[in-house]
Amino acid sequence: MSNRLWLLVSLSCISFAQAAVPVSTAVLGELVTPQVYSAPAQVRPLNRPQIAAEVSGQILRLPVRVGEAVTADTVLVELDCRSHQAQVQAVGAALQRAQAQLRFARTQLQRAQNLRRKGSVSNEILEQRRLAVNTASADVQAQQVQQELARLRVQHCQIQAPFAALISQRLGSVGGYATPGTPLLELVQLEQREVRAELRTLAAETLRAGQNIRFHYQGQDYPVQLRTLLPLVDERTRTREARLTFRTADTVADIGAAGRLLWHSTQPVLAAQYLVRRDGQLGIFVTQQDQARFIALAQAQEGQPVVVDLPAETILIVEGRQRLQDGDTIQVHP
Repeated sequence: MSNRLWLLVSLSCISFAQAAVPVSTAVLGELVTPQVYSAPAQVRPLNRPQIAAEVSGQILRLPVRVGEAVTADTVLVELDCRSHQAQVQAVGAALQRAQAQLRFARTQLQRAQNLRRKGSVSNEILEQRRLAVNTASADVQAQQVQQELARLRVQHCQIQAPFAALISQRLGSVGGYATPGTPLLELVQLEQREVRAELRTLAAETLRAGQNIRFHYQGQDYPVQLRTLLPLVDERTRTREARLTFRTADTVADIGAAGRLLWHSTQPVLAAQYLVRRDGQLGIFVTQQDQARFIALAQAQEGQPVVVDLPAETILIVEGRQRLQDGDTIQVHP
């Protein structure tokens, strides 16, 4: 009996050894990593205006060239201003005449009032004198406005840079004739620039809470921060535009640089290589004492990293999982 019992025990041990599936394991917390998102992006200036003439005149000077950087208030264009200066003088003379007429009308009104107190003039004459004063006063105000407009036209004969900028195009030439609205130069603002990217809805939401946001261009990362996510969805591309600013003024990419916007999700993810499919569901195998347990992940997608809402100390089966079924006995190997 003892020999037969020993044989049964031995056969049972052999059967158990054959049933145990050899696997390797790892701690879940050591396998999850931040999800890195990426989208095409470009650096654009905040302002890129075309500088146009505001008055008519021949172009006398255009001292700047394409590629030159200019500071604010630098003279960019100078127009022939003789006709506008002559208009200032003409309006000044008309103003003096209107002021003289106003003084005369006031004197006439004062005389009429004195005579009316003596009963020497009628009320109708007195009202005429008052009307003359009001008319002369209105003429003075109108000439003052015309004088101010004429002075502004003289000022517009010199076009100055509104901000520090780069000359990107020369659209006028010395000797040419400019009229109001004629584009003469194109400027690119240097001081303020931003990164713009078109994002799908899901990516846009992850960017809002993203970490380590940066613009990658020619092997270098430039730290940026989200300024705004436009609440508009493009009907054609179904994307939203994100606008970001550089974190430091001395670490900025060139205007027009086309690179990639990169950022990390706030929740770490598990790589898709650890996922297996059982009964039509994607999930992972973990250890439970000496058994394998399949945990389905509802949000998992084929070939995509997935967020695993399990404790970081969970033991994940990383090798041998393809042969496993839920509840199988396992033997852990290093």
